[in-house]
Amino acid sequence: MLHVFVVDDEEIIRTGIRNALEKTAGQFHFAGEAPDGEMALPALLEIKPDILITDVRMPFMDGLELAELVRKSMPWMRIIFLSGHDEFEYAQRAVSLRVDAYILKPVDSQRLLSILEQTASRIEEERRALRAAAQHTERQQQEREILREHFLSELLTGGVSPAHAIDRAREWNLPLTARQYVVLQAVCGTDGKVRRQIRAVLGHMFDEADDVVWFFEGNERLVLLVLGEESEAVRDRAYAVAQGVRHELEQVAAIDCKIGIGGVTDRLSGLPGSYRQARQAAFEMKHMLAGIAGYGDLNETPERGFDFAANVPLAEKLRHAGREDIPALVDAYFGAVRENDMQSVLYRYYLLMDLLVTAARLDSENAGWEQNPQTVLRAAETCESTVGYAKEALERLIGSRAASGKVRYAEEIQRAKEYITAHYGDEGLSLHTVAAAVGFSPNHFSTVFSQQTGETFVEYLTRVRIDAAKDMLRASGAKMSDIAFDVGYHDPNYFSYIFKKHTGASPREYRAGCQ
Repeated sequence: MLHVFVVDDEEIIRTGIRNALEKTAGQFHFAGEAPDGEMALPALLEIKPDILITDVRMPFMDGLELAELVRKSMPWMRIIFLSGHDEFEYAQRAVSLRVDAYILKPVDSQRLLSILEQTASRIEEERRALRAAAQHTERQQQEREILREHFLSELLTGGVSPAHAIDRAREWNLPLTARQYVVLQAVCGTDGKVRRQIRAVLGHMFDEADDVVWFFEGNERLVLLVLGEESEAVRDRAYAVAQGVRHELEQVAAIDCKIGIGGVTDRLSGLPGSYRQARQAAFEMKHMLAGIAGYGDLNETPERGFDFAANVPLAEKLRHAGREDIPALVDAYFGAVRENDMQSVLYRYYLLMDLLVTAARLDSENAGWEQNPQTVLRAAETCESTVGYAKEALERLIGSRAASGKVRYAEEIQRAKEYITAHYGDEGLSLHTVAAAVGFSPNHFSTVFSQQTGETFVEYLTRVRIDAAKDMLRASGAKMSDIAFDVGYHDPNYFSYIFKKHTGASPREYRAGCQ
C-alpha cells in the first residue's frame, strides 16, 4: 500500500482525490491533506508519504517551493503536480524538479488513478532495481570503496591530522570543509547481502547531497557525517537524515536499524569526540525500543568511578548507579548508620521507606513500586532482610530504567502535550510550532516525541482533536461545522472524514448514538 498526501487550496479538489483513493481497494492510502505548502511541509516531514500530489499555484508557499524542499529532505518521494494553467514555465520547472506527472485541472479521477498506478509501478521498479543493484558491485569499485572507508575511519578515530585529511579528501572528492559537523552511527547487521542493499539505498538518497558523507565501518556499522554552517541546523539535519535512512531501509530492504547521533563540533579535530558519542548512543539503544537517539537524548548513563560513599544526596547516588553498583551503594547507605541505630526495627523501617520514596520519585512512571507500610515493616525485621529488600528495590529501579527504551526529556514532552491540549483548536498548530514552544528543532522533536509516546505528533494531535470533538458532540447541540472549527479543522468535510476514520461513525451518527 502506498501513502498519498494531497496539497491544494481548493477543497473540492482535495475531496475529489480523497474519494477517488478510497475506491482503490487498498492500493493507495490517503495519508493526509493541506491547503498550502506551508501547512503541508511539517505534516510531510512527519508522515513521510510515498507520493505527493500538489497544486502548483497556492498562497503562502506554492507547489514549486514545496517540491524543492521535499526533494532535499525526502528524495525518495514521488511528486505529481496539478495546475489550472497550461503554461510552459511551470512545466519547465516541473521537469527540473524531476516530478513524475503534470496534470491539468479539472482533475479526471480515472486519469489521476491511471497516473498513480504508473507511479506505483515506477516505485516498485525502482525498489526492485535498488535490490538488484545490491547484488552487482564491480571489483574495482569495491576496492576503491575499501580505501575510501579506511580513510574516513582514520579521520573519525583521530588517525589523520585535519590538514592531511583535507588534502586527502580532494582525492576522494569528499566535501569536508564546513563550519559544523556531526557524526551518526547505525547498527544494521552483518550479512553481506544486507550491506549491498544498504549501499544501494544510501547511494540513491545521498549521491547528489553535498552535506552528507557515509561509509561502512567493519561488518555491522554504518557511519554518516553531516556537514553544515550553523550548529542547530546541522543537528536538525542529522535527525532528518537519521529518520530518512531508517524509513528507506525499512521500506526497501525491511531493515530496522538503530541510529546514534553524536554532538555537533565546529572543527575536524572534534570529529573523534562526536564519533565516540554517536557510537555510545547507538550501543545504548541496542536492546531498547528507541530507533534514533542523540548522545544527550538517552537517560544519563552511570559515571564510572562515582564515589557512592561520598556525602551527596541519596537521589544523586541513585541517578548514577548501574546494576553493578548496587552492592557498593547499599553498603554505603547502611554503612553510614551507627551500629546501635541499625539494631532498631523502626529505624531500619525508616531507612527502607526513605530509599523507596526517593527511588519512586526518580521512577514516577513505574506503578509497581511497593510502598505498603506493613510490607516494608516486615522486610525490616532483621538487618539481613532489610539489606536484601533494599537490593531488590534498587534492582527494580535500575532494571526498569535500563529496559524502558525511552529517551529522556519527559518534562519537555509533558510540556508539549500540555501545549497541544491548550492549542489543539488552532488550525495552524503544527509540529514546528510545538517544537519551538518546548525548545526543540522540528526533526529532533519529531524523533523524541514518537519514541517517548509511541505515537507520531500527527497521530497524537489527531487523537486529541477527535477526543475533544466526541466530548462536544455528547455535551452540546452545536453545528458540525462549528465543532470542526473548534477542534482545529477549517474544512467540515475533512473533519467528518477523519472522525469516521478514527471512530467508525460519522459525527452525526456518533451524536445520535449518545442520545
